[in-house]
Amino acid sequence: MNQNQMAAIEHLYNTSPSLQAARAILVGQLLSSGLSLTRSGEQVKLTATFSKHLESRWMPFARTVVDQVLMYGFCVVSVEEDDPAPFAAFVAAQRGDTQPPAKRVRAGVSGTGGSNTIGDPQLKADSEGADVVSKAPGPVPDSPNLVPIVPVLGSYEIALTPSGRAGYKRTARIFTTAPAHAYTQDEYAAIFFRTMPDKDGNLVSPVASAFEFASFTNALRELALSAEMVRATPTLVTQSAPRGNQVNGAGGIDPSNLFFDSESRAIQQQSSDAEASERTNQLALATRLAAELNRVRTTHGQHAGSSSTTPSVNLPPDIPPRLFALPEKQVLVPNALQPSARTDLEALLRMANENIACAMGVPASVIFEGKFSSNSMSQLQLLNTTVASLGLTINDILTQTYRAVYGGADDDELILTTAPLAACTEVQALYAGGLIDFESAMPAALHSLGCSSEEIASAVDRRREAEKSVNEMKKIEEKTNKAELKRREHDAVNPPAASAASAGGGGSTATKPTPKKPESEDGN
Repeated sequence: MNQNQMAAIEHLYNTSPSLQAARAILVGQLLSSGLSLTRSGEQVKLTATFSKHLESRWMPFARTVVDQVLMYGFCVVSVEEDDPAPFAAFVAAQRGDTQPPAKRVRAGVSGTGGSNTIGDPQLKADSEGADVVSKAPGPVPDSPNLVPIVPVLGSYEIALTPSGRAGYKRTARIFTTAPAHAYTQDEYAAIFFRTMPDKDGNLVSPVASAFEFASFTNALRELALSAEMVRATPTLVTQSAPRGNQVNGAGGIDPSNLFFDSESRAIQQQSSDAEASERTNQLALATRLAAELNRVRTTHGQHAGSSSTTPSVNLPPDIPPRLFALPEKQVLVPNALQPSARTDLEALLRMANENIACAMGVPASVIFEGKFSSNSMSQLQLLNTTVASLGLTINDILTQTYRAVYGGADDDELILTTAPLAACTEVQALYAGGLIDFESAMPAALHSLGCSSEEIASAVDRRREAEKSVNEMKKIEEKTNKAELKRREHDAVNPPAASAASAGGGGSTATKPTPKKPESEDGN
C-alpha cells in the first residue's frame, strides 16, 4: 500500500479546518452517547470500575478508529499492555514498595466469568526480534490490563497478496518496521477494511476522494501568500543603459565600436570587467552606507545616565526604508511584471469546502451553520446515513476486539449508542400527533442534544415511572368512579328511608315506603 499517500492524507486531515469540522460532527454523533455492552440484544448493566475503564481506555480507541476509517478506509488494531498509571513509581516509592503489584480490571459484567489474563510476550534481544513477533502470548497471572491500540503510521506496512482458489481474493498482511523485528509479519495484529484499496495500493476513503482538490486549493493559498509578499516588497529590475547620443549627450561615434581586431576586443573586455568590478564595489559601499543611515534614523538611542525607558506601543513595527544606488550605466525597467493574486480564490475555497463536505457525507449547512440552524429531516438524512454506515463498521471493530481481549461469548457486543439526528420541532410534531410514543421520541430528542447513554436511559426510566404513577392514579380514579356509580344506582333502587326502615330494630314500628307517583303519559 502507498505509504506516501497515507502520510499526505494524514497531514491534510490534521491541518484542514473543513475536514476537522466534519470530523467533529461525525465523532460527536458517534461517540457522544458513549459505549454500551449488549448480550443477546439486551443491554448489560456494568460495574462502576469497568464502566470507568471503558470510558478511559476504549473511548479514545474508538475515536482513533473513526479517524483511521475516515482517512484510510481501514484500521489496524493491536492488543498491548496498558500504560502504567500517572506517578506510579512516585506513589510506589512513597509507600515503600519496590515493585507495585499490577492492578487489573476484570470485565465487570454480571454473569461473565472471563477476565483479562492474556499477557505480553517476554521481550528478547534485538537479534531475536523475529521470534518475539512469532511467539504467541501466554497467560500471565499478574499481568496488567490489555487494551487495544492503533499503531502509529510508519511503524507498520501492509501488503495485499492474492489468495483463494484462483487468486481472486486479496489477503492483507501486516509487517512491523521496528528495527528489532526487521520487517517481520505480525500475525497477532488485525486489520479491518471498510473499503478495500485499488489494484495499485491507492487508498479508497472519504478523505482520499477530496485529497486532490484540497491539495490544489492549499497550493493556491501558498502561491497567493508568496505573491502578496512580493507585492508588499517589490523587486527593482534594472537593465543596461542604451548607448548612443541620448546617453553620452555628445555627438560622434562610440569609441568601443571602432575596434574590431581580437587584441583590441580583449583590451576592451578587460576594461569593461574592471569597470563592472568597480561598480560592484561602489554598489556594496552604497548599500552599507544606506543600511547605516536607516539604522541611525529608525533607532531610538539611549542617552547616558538616563533611567527612563521609552514606553512600549502596541503597534506593528514600521517597515524600514531601503535605499539602493543603481550601478553605473544601469536604468530601471519601466512597467516590470509583478505577481498578482487570483481574484477567484475565495470561490475556489468555497467549492473546496463543499467538495470536502460531500466526500465526508456531512451537509455543508451543518458544518458551517450548525446542526440546529433550521435543518429539516431531508437535510439531515445524508448525515444520518453516514453515521449509520460508520457505526456498523466501528461496532464490528469494537466487538471483535472486545471478544479477543476478554474472551466473551459470540452474543457479547460492544457497540456505540447512536440514534438518528432529527429536528426537535419535527420530533415534537410526531409525538403530539400520536405517531410515536415517548419511548421513541425521548431518545431521539436527548441524543440530538448530546446526552450520554446513561443519561438517556435514566431519563427514559424516570418517564416510565411517571407514566406508571399516572396510570395507577387513573386506575384508582376509575375504580372510585365505578364504585360511586354503583352506589348511586343502588340508592336509586333502594331509597335511604326504606333502607333505614328495613334496618331498624324489632321494637320499632316499621313505616311503609312512600308509594311512587304514577308517571304521566309523556313519561315525566
